[in-house]
Amino acid sequence: MDRFFKKIPLKTSFLSPFKDFAMDEIPFEIRYDPLTGETGRVYDLPYQVPERADPGPVIQRSREMFCPFCPDSLQKSTPLFPKELVQEGRIHRGGATLIPNLVPFDIYSGVAIMAPEHYLAMEELTPEAIRDAFSASLLFTREVARFDQQVRYFSINWNYMPQSGSSLVHPHLQVNCGYIPTNHQRLQIEGCRRYYRDHGKEFWHDFMNLERECGERYIGEKGGTFWTMSYLPQAFLPDVWCIFREHHCLTQLKDEELEDFLQGLSRILVYFDHERIPSFNVSIFSIKEEEHFRINARICPRLLPRPIGNSDRAYLQILHKEPYTVKHPESLCQTVREIFTG
Repeated sequence: MDRFFKKIPLKTSFLSPFKDFAMDEIPFEIRYDPLTGETGRVYDLPYQVPERADPGPVIQRSREMFCPFCPDSLQKSTPLFPKELVQEGRIHRGGATLIPNLVPFDIYSGVAIMAPEHYLAMEELTPEAIRDAFSASLLFTREVARFDQQVRYFSINWNYMPQSGSSLVHPHLQVNCGYIPTNHQRLQIEGCRRYYRDHGKEFWHDFMNLERECGERYIGEKGGTFWTMSYLPQAFLPDVWCIFREHHCLTQLKDEELEDFLQGLSRILVYFDHERIPSFNVSIFSIKEEEHFRINARICPRLLPRPIGNSDRAYLQILHKEPYTVKHPESLCQTVREIFTG
């Protein structure tokens, strides 16, 4: 088990003003990511998520600003893909429209506008509401793979509401495809190769079997997807890791496998809403022609931790590249599991 779940328990001591300056201590752990080997800090602090803030003022301000994704502006204010890449210039799937990203994060970069509605509350993010945008995003990855066979790295990403870094309230996904992996993709690839070299088998099956057997973070499974709390959380509050058991690239996914993911994702968002978490990030990582890799996704809660409106990311994450979380993922897993399977 130490192969996957390595940690170093530590504590810091001080004279506490809350205990008449008697000696006190705060324990914490430095944990190692089971795949990449990256480190992070895990605490168990008496933190409570703030009361649910009224999103009304933010939504109203966003309506008063120009929104290129609303129906009145979409056709005349958003770009078109070259015809050799996307014949009709934009990809349409049900209520979703996928367009080029004017702030491209890779050589092929699309934005999947989820629906005509300017705002969708978290409880409205059902599989039915988000399916079209994810389907359009998958189609875009296939079109890119057809058009440029040198592209190897594909991801689908979602910033929901401003706390997550989104500049627009109108719900949308971002799809990136290119020749060079992001740092996290690269570290995952290196981890897969290293594990296969050292053990002669794939990381994913061993990891999933051990998480299932251990049960401390195991959430459940839906079809071809496996869900667990992240051993090394990437956010201020613990995040969720989803693994697609059979595929390494998004271009391989079938409709029923996408549906498995959407069903699971919607249940995680029900949990976030239950816990008053107003925002989140999602990234789905995939790589073409890397047999030891598996498509996997992180779903990270985002929030403003205190009424002053401070960010949940500071120097430790931004400059040291070191995540920290204020709750043990194991302490939250039972609630997540009950909602996921309910």
